[in-house]
Amino acid sequence: MNPVSDPRPKRSRDRITKELFHLLEQHPFSAITVKMLADGANVNRSTFYAHFTDKYDLMDQIVEDHMRLLVDAIRIHGVVPPESPSVEKVSRYFERLFIHIEQHEQFYRTMLLQGPIKTFISRFLDTLKENYRLVFKAHTVSETRRVDQDLLLNYVIGGQLGLLISWLRNDRPYSATYMADQLSRMIVFGTVESIGFPNRTQDTV
Repeated sequence: MNPVSDPRPKRSRDRITKELFHLLEQHPFSAITVKMLADGANVNRSTFYAHFTDKYDLMDQIVEDHMRLLVDAIRIHGVVPPESPSVEKVSRYFERLFIHIEQHEQFYRTMLLQGPIKTFISRFLDTLKENYRLVFKAHTVSETRRVDQDLLLNYVIGGQLGLLISWLRNDRPYSATYMADQLSRMIVFGTVESIGFPNRTQDTV
């Protein structure tokens, strides 16, 4: 059989990956061993080491694969002139994010709820942050900024992470479209106006 077309290596990788998430439902990542992964996936340890250096390399590759999928899902294509974002436009962006989470729910539920892995959360937030940074760079004017951009990015993505965790923890009680619409309103209108306080167009002294 031609090694290039041999599907067996991919099947082995898939079984090992599936077994990792099965084990994470019962054990913390720190307690999982290569032997447990190999036995559960019904592969030899040599097969495991043919694909991964250790369990940390396995996790790193899984996270990297999912972050590439995330970037593809939420990437902003093209450059348009700077303008005030509308709820509809922002909602379209966030809908892609929530749909992506839905499509890969087992991965995100495991990583965020069943035993959060700090390295993943950091990587996830950095991916969202970098996408925002590109958008801000193309569409904002530095002279009009009222707050530190880096702090603003941390505030926005931290809020999104909390919202995503709550959504998953409660078994997605709302649709991706509804979540995207609500989050876009929070972003466009801001915290104060979203709460219901009167709109203030100028800072008071």
